[in-house]
Amino acid sequence: MADGTIAITMPGASDDELRKLAAWFRDEDDLRGRVRAQDAPAGPGEMGGALDAITVIATSGTATAFCRSLFDWLTRLRDARKVSLKLTRGKETLELECGSGDDSAQVLAAVRNFLERES
Repeated sequence: MADGTIAITMPGASDDELRKLAAWFRDEDDLRGRVRAQDAPAGPGEMGGALDAITVIATSGTATAFCRSLFDWLTRLRDARKVSLKLTRGKETLELECGSGDDSAQVLAAVRNFLERES
């Protein structure tokens, strides 16, 4: 089982929303210790960068917990959100967009297939 990194971004989301998503993932037993907040580089004249993405270290074994947790969180939001996922494993990348529960089976299959592929 190869590890991969999933970077989760939400266009237009505030730092607070991204921090809440990171906390949501950290509450998942299978994801605990695998979740990090990623700051954007500080721009000229800035003291620090804004929160840019949430990263999760995942395997094909934790893909189900990740996808279930993501879609549970999206379902609980009052307004629909598009979420971008960028999976990285070695030099390979896969980019996905999702936003509704209808996407869950397709996203889970894509994440699992990506993480299970031979390098």
